[in-house]
Amino acid sequence: MLSTGILRRPKKTRFALADIVNLNRSRSRTVTIQVFDWSTGAPVPLKVSPCGTKRCTVTVPANRSVFLFADVSKVGFKYEVRIMQHEDRRLITNVFGVTKSPFTPQEGDTVLQRDLVRIRTRLA
Repeated sequence: MLSTGILRRPKKTRFALADIVNLNRSRSRTVTIQVFDWSTGAPVPLKVSPCGTKRCTVTVPANRSVFLFADVSKVGFKYEVRIMQHEDRRLITNVFGVTKSPFTPQEGDTVLQRDLVRIRTRLA
C-alpha cells in the first residue's frame, strides 16, 4: 500500500485525483484507491469515483491509463490518498489536488509515484 501522507488542502482544491498508467503491453492490473479526510484528527473515508464507494477498485487495461477522484471540497484542511496496487515498475500512479474544471493541479498538492510512502496497513 502507498500513501501520499497527509496533505494540506489549498483553498481552490476541489478534487483529489489519481492518474494511473499501465505501461505493461500485455497484462492488465487492478488498483484500489481510498481518500480520507483527516481534519478531525481521525480518518474519515470519502467516496471515490467512478465507483461511488469509500474504496474503489478498477482494472487498468494493458497500455492504458485511467483516473479516479474524490470530492475534497468539504475537507476542512487535510486529507490523504491511499493506493493499493501491484508492485510493477510499469504501473505508475501520480496524485494531484485539482480545481473544479479545468482540473488545474494546485501547488503543494502533487505527489508523484516516486514520492508516495509505502505503508503496511489494511485498507480501512
